[in-house]
Amino acid sequence: MAAIGEIRKRSWLLVVVIVIGMLAFILGDTFTGRGGSIEESAVATINGKEIKSSEYQKMVEDEYNKTDRAYKALYGQPAPNSIKQQLNDNYMGQYLTVAMFQAEYNKLGLTISRDEFNQLVQGDNVDPNLYEQYGLFVGPDRKFSIDSLRKLMPFAMANRPDFPFFVENVVGEQAENSKLQQKYLNMINKGLYVTYFEAKKDFEANGNTSNFNYVFAPYASVTSEQVSVSDDEVKAYYNEHKNEKKYEQEDKVSFQYIEMPIQPSREDLDIARQYLMPRVELFKNADNDTTFINQNSDSKNYDFGVAEFPSEIDSIVQKAEKGDVIGPYRQGDFYKISKVLDNSSKKEAEVRHILLGDDRYTDKVAQQKTADSITRLLRAGGDFGALVAQFSTDLASVPNGGKYTWFDEKQMVAEFTEVSFKKPINSISQAKTRFGIHIIEVLGRRDSKQLKVATVDSEIIRSKETIALVQDQAVEFIGSFGKEVSDSAFRRKATSAGFQIKPANEILVTQKDLPAFGSNFMQMKKWAFSKNTGLGDISDDLVFENKVVVAQLTSKTAAGVVSFEALPNNIKEDIRFELLNKKRADYLKGIMAGSSLEEIAKTNSLEVKTASNVTLSNPTIEGAGNEPAVAGASFGVALNTVSNPIEGENGVYVINVSSVNILPVPENLDQQKSAAKNQLRSGASDRAYNALKKVSNMEDNRDKVNVLGR
Repeated sequence: MAAIGEIRKRSWLLVVVIVIGMLAFILGDTFTGRGGSIEESAVATINGKEIKSSEYQKMVEDEYNKTDRAYKALYGQPAPNSIKQQLNDNYMGQYLTVAMFQAEYNKLGLTISRDEFNQLVQGDNVDPNLYEQYGLFVGPDRKFSIDSLRKLMPFAMANRPDFPFFVENVVGEQAENSKLQQKYLNMINKGLYVTYFEAKKDFEANGNTSNFNYVFAPYASVTSEQVSVSDDEVKAYYNEHKNEKKYEQEDKVSFQYIEMPIQPSREDLDIARQYLMPRVELFKNADNDTTFINQNSDSKNYDFGVAEFPSEIDSIVQKAEKGDVIGPYRQGDFYKISKVLDNSSKKEAEVRHILLGDDRYTDKVAQQKTADSITRLLRAGGDFGALVAQFSTDLASVPNGGKYTWFDEKQMVAEFTEVSFKKPINSISQAKTRFGIHIIEVLGRRDSKQLKVATVDSEIIRSKETIALVQDQAVEFIGSFGKEVSDSAFRRKATSAGFQIKPANEILVTQKDLPAFGSNFMQMKKWAFSKNTGLGDISDDLVFENKVVVAQLTSKTAAGVVSFEALPNNIKEDIRFELLNKKRADYLKGIMAGSSLEEIAKTNSLEVKTASNVTLSNPTIEGAGNEPAVAGASFGVALNTVSNPIEGENGVYVINVSSVNILPVPENLDQQKSAAKNQLRSGASDRAYNALKKVSNMEDNRDKVNVLGR
């Protein structure tokens, strides 16, 4: 446990570990006769074709080279290395989807002609997003302009190196894939048809109605004394059905963890800020903001939208004019400089208030009297802060003396906004909202600037020294445990050290992300799913972007059919509930007997109710819920007779049908056919995609291979 922490403390141990590892590697190959060769696992499968890891890496490399040429064509510089990691993470999904559809195109002979291609990339059928995403051929509103394309495309193709390659192989490939998919899905949609028989059934399901009286006994009315399910019955049911697909388990783990934030040092902050200082004037005078951002900014944000600024530089923001560069200023983990592209204004108000919430002040008369008393006291010069602390139920504003600073007319409920923006400054008024009675003092109003900006940022990077300080704290925490660590011991020590314990439950090996870990989720999975990590084991100090994590494994389940004891509790409860309702249904059917509904109702302390105009397309029974089996039975039982008990979704029913209204089927069902056809085509594209994914046996197994080695 915590091997890295021990090695860090004993440098001689590191040498021993390396030597032993090298000997094991060399001798392992010698004795097994493998000669160092490794059989690759398939990281993905599509249409019977396996893709090995080395093949995929070649695909990613080729795609990166293509992206690199595009970057040089657009920005005059190579693509950043981060693009390669993004491609490594995301390109497989794109490739598999294209390959899945391409197999269908080949069967059907679907292609894009050269004339069609030219129309898609520079003709009348250009998808605006193709160029808009790169900021190409856009007008003043930064939206795609066909006039701009026709004017500038010939020059770019003739004078910018690699631009023809970009149009042909990047934009063109996107356009071609999109058009082919559109053609294919249009063929599917056009091929969907509704027959006369289907339209007739649809007409009958919507038009034919039944009316009946019924007695309904809900499953929930059966007590545990009357019917119960034992643990042995749940286990026996599972063992009988455990080979069914729905009970098949994936590899999964659960763990608990603590986080130690890595706060940047003063030196870390200064480095990020000083990087931007000489760029303020350069940014101000830059002719092309997009190019400047691409060359100088860490996050490369090309949004150019209305910015939110920290409150501490509000006075600077309010004075900024078009062309000014604001900053450097800190926002989260970045220092930023922002160039003002345009400015407008919006009205803002600042108030403080006391809320007498309806949840606490339930007596409306007393609530109003209290509000009037506080209002008089404040108008006479009472201490607003003290009264906020004593009376206000708005917990969000109480620590701030009831104050809400500089909000616009869209942020608050209408009644609160009316007082804030219409009553005189320094006035004290009341507003009744759905939350209660507000006593509001208007502190100020202003026309606040809204700045549309371009932003260059510099990420605040934690130095090795800064990270090491937190790692030492983590190693000390890990070293405080003995060899055997229980869940409760981990929680106890973490709590006493002031750390919040966070759970990560039922994590599947195929799970793509967990917001708490972001891009580091794969590292967490590799630790948790490692064959060397057992129940109760504590991780080493796992260093992520801005925090150090220490985790403890609390459960681990292998894929396939698992024992009843290893079955997740939620599935055990689902089985118990299913068995319980089966027993409840049998019990209720046994007691709901009689010659009339009235007799059955009286015997079981139930009511006779009426259901009117029930249809097969909308089998809702008023007062009972959606009940297809009951609705179906109402069209099949003899009129004016007591039915046998019917097992429904929510309970057991006995019905007596008084009438069934059968509409004559019209000769012309075109309207019904059209409506049914539209419904059939709705969502057909998604259904087609899922069907193709199934028949092509599309599988992306990278997570299993990377994490489990299989």
